[in-house]
Amino acid sequence: MYSIRSVSYTDLQMNNIEAVQTIMDFLTDKEDKVVDVALNMCLIDISNYGVDEWVTWSSLEIAHIFKNTAEGTLTDLMDEVESMSAGESIIDELLTCNQAERIDYKGALLGMKQGSIDFFNALIKYTEIHDEVKGKYYLTE
Repeated sequence: MYSIRSVSYTDLQMNNIEAVQTIMDFLTDKEDKVVDVALNMCLIDISNYGVDEWVTWSSLEIAHIFKNTAEGTLTDLMDEVESMSAGESIIDELLTCNQAERIDYKGALLGMKQGSIDFFNALIKYTEIHDEVKGKYYLTE
């Protein structure tokens, strides 16, 4: 069971700054896109919800947020590929021949696979960052 330590407004101000600094300390490799995604998502969530609310989120709630984001993104990608495929079929029918340039389905699937793996790795890093801020500044067992 977790409880929020009582803090004064002045402490809260400092803790907000320290929380952001703790998050930024995770940026060890500026070329690591997974860390970059996790850091930016943490900062966006803190900006949108505030640190006080953000640190109360459970790992399960965070997983659901990521799942909903992934579901929307993958649905959009699948709709785009389906639309392009339908367009290819219509052009084939109109020209009564097969087009030379086709959708690279294997490449698209490999991209979706890698994107999904990266997204899960970002979820792991996000949770790690969240737990660090949660434990260091706000919540105690």
